[in-house]
Amino acid sequence: MIVLLTGHRGRLGPAIVEALARAGHEVRGFDLADGGDIRDAAAIAQAARGAQAIVHAAGLADDRNGSPADIMSINVLGTWNVLLAAEANRIARVVYFSSGKSLGMLERNPDYLPMDDAHRGLPTRPYGLAKWLSEEMCAAFTQRTGIDTICLRPVAVFDAEGYERMLKGPPRPAAAGAPWHLGVHIDVRDVAAATLLALETPFRGHTRLLLCAGDIADARPTLELVAERLPQVEWRGGGEFSDDPFRALIDCSRAQQVLGFRPRHGWPGRAARE
Repeated sequence: MIVLLTGHRGRLGPAIVEALARAGHEVRGFDLADGGDIRDAAAIAQAARGAQAIVHAAGLADDRNGSPADIMSINVLGTWNVLLAAEANRIARVVYFSSGKSLGMLERNPDYLPMDDAHRGLPTRPYGLAKWLSEEMCAAFTQRTGIDTICLRPVAVFDAEGYERMLKGPPRPAAAGAPWHLGVHIDVRDVAAATLLALETPFRGHTRLLLCAGDIADARPTLELVAERLPQVEWRGGGEFSDDPFRALIDCSRAQQVLGFRPRHGWPGRAARE
């Protein structure tokens, strides 16, 4: 399969390129570092010619990386241009990189725990809002064109160096008045594996899938942390949190059902708590 990967030189790109190439797919890149601007509809359409799928990972990665106007323009208009390119080139599937922040993570406390893909969106900060609006646009696009759109929602993504920095640094305390980060994390290799599954799985239509490691990035058990930091939040978990004391607070069961996704990599500091 020929796959156009936008943002192939970004944080996720190299791992995705490696996973797709290893599986026998041909990857074409489109990145600002090479002069490719996703706000240029004609350039995206040209780059997509001959491709069978698009993985759209390009964009500003957080609220700190640009002005609100730039975040909305690059992340929303860029996604719209990718969708138009897919339609113009009769491409069967678009895999869009959204974020857990499309559900308002780090803006407000969750409505319930564990969080899942049915949790409400409606974020208000530019980055999360751009991701949520782009998900809605993907859904409308699939409804109109019949082209499959799979929105992957990874939480905080770490590579080996990122995990090492986190382990060497002091624990991330809960900031006064700020929502707790829930101890979420996912290894970039698992994100790349999910991308491959999203391209190869015989799925039809539109879906949105959270991606998270199976454990929490903390030395303290999950239920202890929830009782301390979010005692007012509705609890929907069960005995699985007793069986696995460090179980993640993000429910990725939809990704498992749709893609067969299971994270292979856990928090590298877990050996110290066992």
